[in-house]
Amino acid sequence: MTLDNLNNVATSVLFVVSMFMLVVSIQVAVEIADINVKSYAFMCSLFLVYASFIPVQILAEIGNENMLFAKIVRNFNVHFMIFYILFIFSLEGIFINRILRARKKQIGKNSIKESMDNLPDGICFSKMDGTPLLVNRRMQELSYQVFGKRLVNDVMCERLIGEGKIKANATILQDNPIVIKSADKTWLIQVIYHDSIRETLAYDVSLEWALLGEIKKKNKEINDANLRLKDYQKKVGEYTRKKEILEAKISIHDKIGQSLIYFKHYLEKKNNSVEERNKLIKLWTESLLILDEKKEESNNSSWEKLLSTAESIGVNIHVSGELPSYERDRNVLVGIVHEALNNAIRHGEAKNVWISLVEDQIKIYCDISNDGVVKSTAIKERGGLKNIRERLKLYGGEMQIVKEPRFSLQISWIKGEDYDI
Repeated sequence: MTLDNLNNVATSVLFVVSMFMLVVSIQVAVEIADINVKSYAFMCSLFLVYASFIPVQILAEIGNENMLFAKIVRNFNVHFMIFYILFIFSLEGIFINRILRARKKQIGKNSIKESMDNLPDGICFSKMDGTPLLVNRRMQELSYQVFGKRLVNDVMCERLIGEGKIKANATILQDNPIVIKSADKTWLIQVIYHDSIRETLAYDVSLEWALLGEIKKKNKEINDANLRLKDYQKKVGEYTRKKEILEAKISIHDKIGQSLIYFKHYLEKKNNSVEERNKLIKLWTESLLILDEKKEESNNSSWEKLLSTAESIGVNIHVSGELPSYERDRNVLVGIVHEALNNAIRHGEAKNVWISLVEDQIKIYCDISNDGVVKSTAIKERGGLKNIRERLKLYGGEMQIVKEPRFSLQISWIKGEDYDI
């Protein structure tokens, strides 16, 4: 069947297909011109447009029976026309594939805007007076949520936020830097100046803001716990002082009572030996030492009084190192040395006591030794030694007893006034 023998329906179908082919070839030429108008591919695309126009012209002349160019091909087989159209379509497919590959490697006129629109954060470039130059989709959405309209002036939007003139469903969480909550999201607004250009950025900080809220909540709970612990520490300290005072009163009462009984016995007895007299003097010396410790004095005077009292009863105290700087630590030291001094006099008949003080950033280390007689039997912790260990437990301290080469107490405790979490 030739082209001249085609009925009107077949001619119309081929004409529509040819017109579609022509439109596609024109679009291909436009796209290639946008990429590089001076390229060899653009010249080929123009030839493709001309080749696509030929079947349209032939079918239009056959349909109108006004033969001009169609006289040459009116006797061609219809299959030749179909093959020609398919061949042009295949060439267009090759050109389209080449255009797509070129677009992936080339930044076009809208590439920057398209990439900005796909960003999760809002961005706006504007003049210094606030006139927008480039605004992405996210920033426009945020403008609708906060102000109910498109972003038309960046400076005006900043002024409205400062005045609090925003939609009811939006909330200003922070002024500097600006933090706004809208549509279940939290945005951090930041303005950067580039000579004559303002860059306004809106970061989605919903997760970070929620975490900050959790941290503030936890910090408040920790501060409240610290206050409760400080109050508890004061109560424990008060209870400990009262307990120590009570124990001191009992100790004084027992010691003085023992001294008075022995003194009465000494006076009632007619013939007293030198040994009994020395024993009486020793009892009164220990009683005076206890009384000296319980006087209400400053820490330094308590320490000096302890040293002078020991010297007055014939015991020399040799100190190396610096006294603790905190009041609480000096109280602990005076109490421990007093107990150790009592033990050295009562049980070891010591004449010299050596005290070594060392401290680091966390603990105070104290070594107390004497030249008293060391018993060969096992040392039982009771009385003074027990009191020292119990006192150290209150301050996270430890105690070790060493018998060789001479009796010594190696103690340590956590230094400082207060301990927060």
